Amino acid sequence: MRTANPELQEQRRRQILRAAGQCFAEKGFHQASMAEIAKAAGLSMGLLYRYFANKDALVMAFAEMSRANSVALFDSLAASTDPKRDLAGIVDALLGEALDPALLRLQMEVMAEACRNDALMAALRREDALARGALLDSIEALRKRGMAKPPVPGPALVELLNALFEGLTVRLALQPDLDRARLSKATLKALIALVGLDSR
Repeated sequence: MRTANPELQEQRRRQILRAAGQCFAEKGFHQASMAEIAKAAGLSMGLLYRYFANKDALVMAFAEMSRANSVALFDSLAASTDPKRDLAGIVDALLGEALDPALLRLQMEVMAEACRNDALMAALRREDALARGALLDSIEALRKRGMAKPPVPGPALVELLNALFEGLTVRLALQPDLDRARLSKATLKALIALVGLDSR
């Protein structure tokens, strides 16, 4: 019997997710078929279904991947010896995602489908709660180390930061000609004040 190759499995999983993201962004969640996703990934339908049972499973995988990426960023911030520098890196990463038209369309498709699909919305809320928890933990870790003095309580700050970045995503969709460098600088300055990195 063949033994499973974890690296190959992860490579194929990411290959499928890239193809699904492209199909969802171009055609929409409902118009994109599993057959089209398999074709875009260069895989057979049988192999695709070994990894993902349906489109809902693909969307949940996107949510899990987004949460894992966010948690990794927040964990690095929690352990940072230079929070301003690392916060600048997080701003660049998040604004880079917000400026990607395909990624923006995918995010909108996922949210629109979740608004019609209770099970999917429940899954997105679970992932969101985990990401918010990681952000709160990172802020608390900086506070305990005396590296940050947030002017508002941690939970309220987390909601404010999420609202800021989610709002930036929509704003960049409506105003694609915004000066990214200026926006990045202003966002970083606001975050430094909100997290309390200048209040030490």
